[in-house]
This record gives sequence, C-alpha cells and structure tokens, in this order.
Amino acid sequence: MNSTLLDFSEALKQAVNIGGKKQLFLGNGFSIACYPGFEYGTLYEQAKNSGLSKHLDELLKRYGNNFEDVLKYLDEGMFLAEHYYLKKSKKTNRDMAQDYKELKEALITTISDNHPDYPSRISKNKFESCIKFLRNFDAAFTVNYDLLLYWASLHIDESKGEEFPFSDGFGREDDAANPDCSFSYSSMSSKPYLFFLHGALHLYTKDGHVWKRVWNTTGIPIIKCVREAFSKKSYPLVVTEGKSLDKLKKIESSSYLSQAYRKFKNIQGHLFIFGHSLSEQDNHILNAIICSEKFKLTHLWIGIHGDSNSAHNKNIIAKASFLRMKREELIPKKLKSKGEGELNIGFFDSASAHIWD
Repeated sequence: MNSTLLDFSEALKQAVNIGGKKQLFLGNGFSIACYPGFEYGTLYEQAKNSGLSKHLDELLKRYGNNFEDVLKYLDEGMFLAEHYYLKKSKKTNRDMAQDYKELKEALITTISDNHPDYPSRISKNKFESCIKFLRNFDAAFTVNYDLLLYWASLHIDESKGEEFPFSDGFGREDDAANPDCSFSYSSMSSKPYLFFLHGALHLYTKDGHVWKRVWNTTGIPIIKCVREAFSKKSYPLVVTEGKSLDKLKKIESSSYLSQAYRKFKNIQGHLFIFGHSLSEQDNHILNAIICSEKFKLTHLWIGIHGDSNSAHNKNIIAKASFLRMKREELIPKKLKSKGEGELNIGFFDSASAHIWD
C-alpha cells in the first residue's frame, strides 16, 4: 500500500487505465467542504442554543461534540447497566434510554435547523463544479442527510439537453394524489445510480413506502416541509444510531435502506472515498468494502484532507491498512491462486478534486 498522496486527476487517470467501474462514496466532509455549518462543532452550538439538557451538554463536551460518539456510549451504558443489574439512583431523574432518544431527535432537528433554507444560499458555480465532479463516476453512495445532492440535481439546464448524472429511483405518476415521489427500484433508469445509505432529510416513510419530498410540485421549500413535519413528531428516514450494529438494524428495517446497502455490498472495480474517516461507527460500511461481492472491489481510493502527517490522517491511513489486511485474510484460496481478490489502496489529496470550486 502506497500512502503517497496523488492529485485527484492522477488517481482518476490510473483508475481509468486499470479499467472497471468507478463508484463514489461520500461522507460528511463532502458537505462541510460546501457549507461549514454542517460541522459537528457548529451542530453542537446550535443544539445547545435550542435548549439541550445540561447533562447531555456535558456528555457532548466530554466526547468532542460528536453526537454519534455519545449515542454509542449511551447505548453501551444501557447494556452494561442491564448486564450488571445496576439500579438508577433515587437522587437523579436522569435516564440513559430517554437521553438516547432525546439526543437522536436533537441531532435530526439540529441538522434541519442548521441547514440552508434555499438552494440559492449555495452559489451556482459550486453546484456546477459538483456536477462536473460527479460525472466521473458510474454510481454514488452517501451517508449524508442534507439536501446538497438533491439541490445539485436542480441545477441542470434541461433546455440544453443536460441531465443529472445519477438516477435515485424516485418518481411520481402524473395522477398521483401525493405530490411527492415514491421509490421503486424497478423504475431506476439506465443512468448511474445514487443511494442515500443512511437516509436523508427529504426522505420519509408512509404507508409502507419510502417517499422523497420534492420542490417543483409544491413550491414549498423542502426544509420548511421537514420542520413542519418535526412539529407533528413526524421524522425523516435517517439513520442516527451511534453504533454500527444498531445502524445496520435500522437499515435492515427499511426496504429502501436495505436495498441501498445491498447495492453497496455488490460494488466492484474502484471506490473513491471523499470526506469519510473510516470510523468504527460505520463498520457496516467498512465490512461491505472488505467483503464486496466475490471480492470484485479491487481498488480503494481514499481522499485525505490537509496534512497527511496529522494524527487524524495517520489514523485514516492505518485503518485503510487494516481493511487491506482483513481482506487478505478472507480471500478464498481459489482466488488467491489466481492472483485475484486483493484490495489495492491509494490516497489522493481531497482538495485537488475541486468539488465545490
């Protein structure tokens, strides 16, 4: 494994020369690069100003303002309390299960409250750069909840014959009573596909179907619709669990999310990762990479932001090495004898991709 940072264009050129499909996986860094308001620290300040309880505030401070970390620790705490028959003190009314629920709701609400209200808050040039970047890939997956990719799809000049590079499988019948679009895998076009692995703010479940809120049929900003739904205790389809195993359970409970995850597990060729730190909270994602269908995912390209020698980036590089080692352990002897199944890993400077500029 070569940890030398390549320019994105060079990494892409190598992938093209090797051959095979090129898939894209987006983490929170993709959204932060466009709109810094999506950073965990900013979300924390917003949640605090919205009336987050003092003891939850103390937990977030303790664990670096990372909602997912605190959710994971609360979940572990509930298990340990039950495992060791621990009793809640009569001196406190704090309850970990209630705090877990409150923090999940706070995360969803805060992301919504902190989200730009209109696409116009993002410059047209940024969306054009993003679309240009997306056209390099044969499929895209994201774990982000925000509307940036949906908004990017609105910045297509259809009068010039332009099309958004991906199909998300959501469509609407002209005579449908619901103004929103419903998901149908069979309706996905021949275009490259886009899946929201952890759901998104504009997705929701109703009557057993997954729906996508859309702008052009109602004229009402999607974020406004989401906030109105919150006030009625109706939440979007998003995976906010702290532990990977719990995330996977939530994924498996949804027809759309489980379909998206199965599609991700079947990727092959090249996977470009942008804005994700390979954290253990997403071990289900990492396991899908390691155990891709018949080990046909052969090349992993990981974007590194900033100094590659920083502690954070060294940790990402070490995790990538671990993924490669785990794949090596799992490759069947039959494939090994043919020199197949190995996971090759390369790194690129994420800033050189110029996604938003």
